[in-house]
Amino acid sequence: MKNERTKITKHVMPMILRRYRDAAGLPQQQLADYAEVSKGSISALEGGRSVPNVDMLITLARAFGVRPGERLDAVVDETEKEVPPR
Repeated sequence: MKNERTKITKHVMPMILRRYRDAAGLPQQQLADYAEVSKGSISALEGGRSVPNVDMLITLARAFGVRPGERLDAVVDETEKEVPPR
C-alpha cells in the first residue's frame, strides 16, 4: 500500500505543483529563487523525478500564499481520485 501511495503521489504532486505555480504566475526560476533551490530541483519536482520533503512543502505553500495543509489536502484529494476503491 505504501509503494502504491508513493507512486500515486509522484504522479499527482507534479500536477498540483505546476497548477499552483501557473496560477501564481511564477516561472520555475522565480519559484526556485524563493525556495532557495535550483531551477533543476523545481523541474525535478514538476517532472515527478523528486518528491518534496516537509520543509519544501512548507516553503512551496508559502510561495503560493496557501497554508501547507491546504497543499497537502489537495494532494490527498487528487490521490483519492486516482486510487480505485477496494
